Amino acid sequence: MAKILDLSGLPDDAMERLVWLNGVLDAVKAQLDPVWAAAYYEARLSGRLDEAEALGFHSHKRVMAWTRQHNEATGRLIRWGDKRG
Repeated sequence: MAKILDLSGLPDDAMERLVWLNGVLDAVKAQLDPVWAAAYYEARLSGRLDEAEALGFHSHKRVMAWTRQHNEATGRLIRWGDKRG
């Protein structure tokens, strides 16, 4: 199985390793969050948000925040009218 993350720089010291791993987690999150947001936005736009949420990857609150964030970022400012909040 191919590795996605390069952990070859992992520090030997446990405390340094914890700080380093948290930095890796922050960097991964910064890259993935906009992609999650766009995917949920597109699912909502196509009327498949119930299916997307049923996958159980994220809470409803997180999904709604991402769809709002993506909507504002793209300047579309869609008024959903789907009674979600």
